[in-house]
Amino acid sequence: MTNPRPHAVRLFALLVPGILACRPAEATTQTEGSTGSAATTSEATTTTGDATIEATAAATIPTTGEGPKPDLPVGGECDLFAQDCAEGTKCNAWSMDGGIFPDGAKCVPVGDKLPGEACTLEGKFGDGIDDCAAGSICLDIDGSGMASCVSYCSGSMDAPVCADPGSRCSFLFEPTVPLCFPSCDPLIQNCGEAETCVPNIASLGAPFFVCMPRVFSDIPGQYGDACAALSGCDPSFLCIFAENVPNCTNTYCCSSYCELDQPDTCAVFDPLLTCVPWFMEGQATPGYENVGICGIMP
Repeated sequence: MTNPRPHAVRLFALLVPGILACRPAEATTQTEGSTGSAATTSEATTTTGDATIEATAAATIPTTGEGPKPDLPVGGECDLFAQDCAEGTKCNAWSMDGGIFPDGAKCVPVGDKLPGEACTLEGKFGDGIDDCAAGSICLDIDGSGMASCVSYCSGSMDAPVCADPGSRCSFLFEPTVPLCFPSCDPLIQNCGEAETCVPNIASLGAPFFVCMPRVFSDIPGQYGDACAALSGCDPSFLCIFAENVPNCTNTYCCSSYCELDQPDTCAVFDPLLTCVPWFMEGQATPGYENVGICGIMP
C-alpha cells in the first residue's frame, strides 16, 4: 500500500451496506483490447445505513477496502462474467435475504430486451428476475420503472471486458456486480438524458468516468443539496462526504466538479472551497488531466 493522499475528499458509496475505507491497491491486468478496467465502483444508499468511502489516490489503480471482492462468492450458482446458465436462462444478480442489494447470483428465465432498451422487473430489484436478455440486468434500483437493461462485463474480475469499445467496466455492490457503462467527461457531462457522469470507482483518483442513471431524481441535486447516492446529484455535481462541503447538514451533499486551470470557480459556491485535483500528479488518465472536485481538505 503506497502513496495514499494525506488528506482525502470522501465520496459517497452507492449501494454498499457498511463503512469501507478506500486504500490503494496493486494494478491488475486487462486483456488486450479490453475497454474495461479492473477498478471497482461501489455504491450504497442511506436507506440501508450509513456508508462512506474515504477516497485516496493510489500509485496504480485504487479500489475499495482490500480490493474488489470476487464475483458474488456467496450463493453464486452461476458466473456473471461467464453467463454459464442453461439455454433459455441467464445468470443474474439477486439478494438472498430478500432485500434490494444483490449478494448472490442465480439462473433465471431469460428475457428479450436488449441492453439500452427499457425493461421491467418482476417484483423488486433484489429478486433478480427481469425481462432483459442474457448478459444484462434491469438496473431499476430505486423502483422508478424507468430503467433500461445494462450489460454485464465479460472476461474476469482481473481482466474485465466491455463489448462496446466506448464503455468501461464498473463494479457495483459488495460482493461485486460487474457492469458496463459508457465513458464520459465529467467536465462536459456528455451523457444521455436522465444520466450523470460519475467515477467508475467511488474514489478520488478513479481512472475513468462513466454515464450512470441519475437515481432518486425527485430529490434536488445541486450544490449543497443532501444526496443519497453516487449518481444522486444532477449532472456536473457529485455526492461527497459532508466534511468536504461547507454547511452540509446531511451525511452527504452534492459538490461541483471543477477545472484545475480555473480553480476560482469553486468560490462561486463557497469561499472555503478549493478545486481539489482528481488525480495525484503524473497519474491522470489521458483526457482527464484537468478534472477536479470542489471541496474542503480536512
